[in-house]
Amino acid sequence: MEVPKTPPEQPRKLLQSQAPKKSAMKKLGEKTKDILTRGTNESASQLYATVSETGREFHSLMTACRAMPKRMHSALNSFLQSANAPIRIPSFMKQGKKPPTRLKLFLVDTVRFGGTFAGIFFVLFLGINAQSFFQIGKAELALGSDLHEQQGLEQIVSGKSGESQSPSDINATSSSDLLSFLPSVGPYENRLIIPKLAENVPIVRPSLQNLMQENWKKFEDDIQAALHDGVVHYPGSAKPGQAGNFFLTGHSSYYPWDDGKYKDVFARLKDLSPGDTYSVYYGGDKHTYRVTAKKEVKPSDVSVLDQPTNKRTATLMTCSPVGTTLRRLIVTADEIDPETGEALSVGEKVKDDLKTPTSRLESLPI
Repeated sequence: MEVPKTPPEQPRKLLQSQAPKKSAMKKLGEKTKDILTRGTNESASQLYATVSETGREFHSLMTACRAMPKRMHSALNSFLQSANAPIRIPSFMKQGKKPPTRLKLFLVDTVRFGGTFAGIFFVLFLGINAQSFFQIGKAELALGSDLHEQQGLEQIVSGKSGESQSPSDINATSSSDLLSFLPSVGPYENRLIIPKLAENVPIVRPSLQNLMQENWKKFEDDIQAALHDGVVHYPGSAKPGQAGNFFLTGHSSYYPWDDGKYKDVFARLKDLSPGDTYSVYYGGDKHTYRVTAKKEVKPSDVSVLDQPTNKRTATLMTCSPVGTTLRRLIVTADEIDPETGEALSVGEKVKDDLKTPTSRLESLPI
């Protein structure tokens, strides 16, 4: 059986159909090679131009640096010659005086302007903060009734309002004297009493609405408005008797045209020293604090608002120096037992050593 032979025309047509494909691939390869070659040459050319330009700039810079001392020396000489050049003023020429130089006139005018500006600033500064400086000066010179007021506040803080009597003497006293044996009653409002500064001021709590809404501008306005009426119990800080930091802030000085009554309440806060005591009446209860430290911090230092969980502390803050907002004066204190002087731990109550007096019923003021 014979196998049919393939006609010779078919292999020839197959080869002819594959030949254009090989030719196209070859042309594509040549174009790709040409593109890569031109890209490489262009990159090399740009790199060379960049390096050359950098080299020229560096050379120019070095040349300028080497020439700089000569230029500066020349400019300085020109300036000194111009500054020392005399200025012909008719009044000096008539009196036969040596004419002043430009540099001398410049220094004289600078001193005049600077002195005038400093004098105006000094007068305005004293005028704006006159009330605070008057309080400081009066305390330094022990003028006025500050000493009597200080003694009275010390009696309130210590709980001693006069000569003490024993409970056994009650029966021999009149009914009006029995009031002296009753426990002291706190004021109807929250107050801060600092005997050393002769200060007895109300404690104000501003609105919390803007603080909760994080409207910081209006919250600052709330703080400033509250400072009109006393010292501010900073929102978010602990209350007296609680664990944490009972934080109070007040003005050391403020604008004289402001109608607030407590613009200089903390003008003498720097006079407090470690060991000094002050009292706080809060919610009808009396709390005693002893100063432990005093320092100045930057206005951006918010660490002074930290709330410890293992002790009962308090902080008094104001601006420093008086009349400026450059720094913040911080006075820290621990809450103590007024009888023993020991720092109170969290949850500890003040020891009550008062003894209830005994008396005949007819002696009581009923």
